[in-house]
Amino acid sequence: MPPSALDRLNRLNITYPMQFQIQNPASGTPELATHCGVLEFVADEGYIHMPGRLMARLGVQEEGMVLVRSVKLPTATYVKLRPHTTDFLGVSHHKELLEYNFRKFQCLTAGETIAVAEGDRRFYLDLLEARPADAVCTIDTDCEVDFAPPLDYVEPPPRGPAAAPAADGTPRFTGVAARMDGKPVEMPAAAAPVGRQGEQPRRPAAQFTGVAVRMDGKPVEMPAPPPTPSPAAAGAGVPGAPKRKIRFHAPKEIGSGASKSTGTAEKGASKEQDKRFTGTQYSLKD
Repeated sequence: MPPSALDRLNRLNITYPMQFQIQNPASGTPELATHCGVLEFVADEGYIHMPGRLMARLGVQEEGMVLVRSVKLPTATYVKLRPHTTDFLGVSHHKELLEYNFRKFQCLTAGETIAVAEGDRRFYLDLLEARPADAVCTIDTDCEVDFAPPLDYVEPPPRGPAAAPAADGTPRFTGVAARMDGKPVEMPAAAAPVGRQGEQPRRPAAQFTGVAVRMDGKPVEMPAPPPTPSPAAAGAGVPGAPKRKIRFHAPKEIGSGASKSTGTAEKGASKEQDKRFTGTQYSLKD
């Protein structure tokens, strides 16, 4: 700034550090403003020298007219930054990098873009938010810094297959349908059953297939076997449905034959015992 500005400021008894608000009166947008400090008072009368980033934000060219006002800004407690590229995420010492570069910025204004340098590399950061105000002072303060995803950041694709949601948003059933009686399951033609890896359809409990025998030797009455389904009915169902062979009851003839043979054997054994008796028979009536 020119030396005359320093004389004017000293007469106003302003506090240090000096902070200024700069606006472009030709833009017609009073809220579009930026803030900065002062380096030294050696410029020509009627001129001030501004960084290119501030001129780009205000939309002013060389020899343009600006409005400069002395202000007092609150101390920064929180700022949120958004890198332009993901290269900034590869920096291992963000804290030291920002502390070193923020010495050049006495003031920060929400909405502007700043550049931090590490050797030959430059990283551009958008200032999305500042607290406790949109314009803050960064001198002698402990400030919390938060980062938003970079502008060129792309979300990674999801891992693993996901079940297609239904019309109401609930996940669709992807298991295997099975009936307890062993009959084939009738499924809609549009929704073919999809089995899970390693999952087998549930089988009904095994039926009794032995021979029934009564203790008193009488024949056992077995229920009649169910009617045998026709080949057409047995093959009905959805293509790909599991095929089962289930035997519900034992044949009736096996039980009846076993009972008759058992009864005959017991009667023959009784007669054989009567023949073998060689003692004297007595009657209780005598």
